[in-house]
Formats: sequence, C-alpha cells, structure tokens
Amino acid sequence: MPTKSVLLFAAGSSAALTAVVAILLGPAVILHAQEREMPTNPQTVINCGHRGAAGHAPENTLAAIRLAMAMGAQMVEIDVQQTADDQLVLLHDDSLSRTTNGTGLLWQKHASELQTLDAGRWFSAEFAGEPLPTLAIALVRGKIKLNIEVKLHGHERNIAKLVVEAIRRTGFAPECLITSFGHAVADEIKQLAPELRVGYIFGPREFREAVFSAPVEVLSAHYSLVNAEFMRKARAAGKAVHVWTVNDKALMTRLIDLGVEAIITNYPDRLTEVLRAQPQ
Repeated sequence: MPTKSVLLFAAGSSAALTAVVAILLGPAVILHAQEREMPTNPQTVINCGHRGAAGHAPENTLAAIRLAMAMGAQMVEIDVQQTADDQLVLLHDDSLSRTTNGTGLLWQKHASELQTLDAGRWFSAEFAGEPLPTLAIALVRGKIKLNIEVKLHGHERNIAKLVVEAIRRTGFAPECLITSFGHAVADEIKQLAPELRVGYIFGPREFREAVFSAPVEVLSAHYSLVNAEFMRKARAAGKAVHVWTVNDKALMTRLIDLGVEAIITNYPDRLTEVLRAQPQ
C-alpha cells in the first residue's frame, strides 16, 4: 500500500448513508460510492464499525474505514484529536507509539511531522505504509455515516470550535454524530451548532442518572449498562442509545432485541451476520 496515499469517499445520493475522511497527507484519490457494491442489512440497528473495522485492520485508518464499509457497516466511529497546529488527526491514544512508528505525544506535534508516519505496519505487514489520517479540510459525502469521537488529552485549544467549523465547511452536519467522554465539550459543540447530533459517551464509572436529562440526542453507553430499565429511561427521555464495544454475537442479538439504535463493534462483519439472521 503506497505511503501517503489518500482516499476520499465521493458523493452519493442525499438519502444514502454517508461518509468521510479528509486527509492532508498526500494527493487525493476519489473512490466514487457508486463504483462499489455495499452489502445490505436489515435496518433493525445501525452497524457501526469501531475505529473502522479495528478487529481486522489498523484502527483509525482509511484501510479500516474501507473495510468496515465492505463488511456492511452503515456508520464508522473514529477518534479525533488536536495537534499542536490545530489539525484534527485520527488517533485514539495521546501517544503515537502504539499505533504508528512514531514517538512522542500527539499534542506536541505539528501536522507536517506526521506525514511520513506508518500507521499500519504495527497491525500487519499487509498494511505497511498506511498513513495517519488527518480530518481537517473536507468531509465528503459518500455512503457511510461518521461517529466522530472527540478525544481530550488536556491540551486542547478551542477544539469544539474546530470540529464545528470542519463540519460546517462541508455541510456534513446531517450525516454525522459527534460524541465525547468530555461531556462539557459535547455541550459546547451542541451550543455552537444546534443542528449537529451530539452524544455523551460513558462507562460504569462515568454514568450518572443525569445523562437522561442531558442536552444531547444520543447516549453512547458501555454494554454493561444497557438493560431493559436503561432503555425505558432513555426512551422516556427521547434519547437514542448507541452501545460499545460489542464483539459477541449473542450480546449483539440481545441489544437488538432491547431496541438500541446502534451497536459499535470491532467486527462489523459479525454484526452483519447477526442482522441478516434477524426475522424480516
């Protein structure tokens, strides 16, 4: 796979599930949505690939996003962080060392320092040369929605504004969800851009009953929290429920039966199989 290669998912119809990734790391190559056949799943739940298809490809890379699409995902969750020069980079950890051949902390780096990093070889030689994606200029309409998780490393500067501006520049607001463990940042994004769909992420440690009255549309909860009572409260509050990170087929089936809106998984192919087995 060539170093610095860039893929942008091109326009589909307005009714299509949409997608994105804008990269500043090399020349753009447009992959038209109509040129690829997407698997069809019963629309009982949104199949959301975690960091792309992180069980099969290096997380938060274009390869992982493409693979999630091929496996039937209708949405992809990606992690976004801010660099020293205010670019938005797809990376989960504060440090570059786990998922690239770089070292040091992302918030101390400029985008130009990231252009030659290999974000794929750590996972498999098959993905050697996969670039570290930067989401900053364009969110291009395609055939997959995005769940953009805003990661906080403690050195952010106006990150809510940067995210909102990136989305507004492209008119992508109807096609994405913005989520964060940083509920204050999620609130700020909602205040800056009421048109955006926003969600709180939380696990057992972060959960408070107050989430049901939060000024957001989506509750992105760890699967251990989601039961019939949780769903009853969420429905009463008008909240959609997204559940992470679910890799077990039996658990997927239980969550579908509970009526969650989306399941976030490292293995979108497994969820595709579960959805196809659902009664029509």
